Amino acid sequence: MAVLDINTNPTHRDLRWFGLLLPLFFAVIGTLAWRRTGSLTPATMLWGAGGLVTGVFAGWPASRRRIYVGWMYAVFPIGWVLSHLLLGVIYFLVITPIGIAVRVFRGDPLDRAFKRDAPSYWTAHTPASRVDRYLRQF
Repeated sequence: MAVLDINTNPTHRDLRWFGLLLPLFFAVIGTLAWRRTGSLTPATMLWGAGGLVTGVFAGWPASRRRIYVGWMYAVFPIGWVLSHLLLGVIYFLVITPIGIAVRVFRGDPLDRAFKRDAPSYWTAHTPASRVDRYLRQF
């Protein structure tokens, strides 16, 4: 299974949620365009396009799957880029500094260093003193 997968066979519930969120999406995007530009023309165009797509979606049930799948194919590149960008940012700005700090301050916490003179890499473990300890994991 891929990280991002396009649902080409949506359920009735998926289509219903998509149909409910579609006009809300266009309303929010139109409002943002209006507030950003100060002009009502782009907002009116977005609201009109949203009303048209929502009207077709609601009025013509045979088109619902096509509109849904077309929308998913249209926004897939945005999701792919943002997910990879977000994963890269988290890795390089969160995980990497933690790893470097652990290496600097604690050395090798897993004791993975190669030891030429060691007869074995076995690590001795002392078992629990009481048997009932095995029933309490934490």
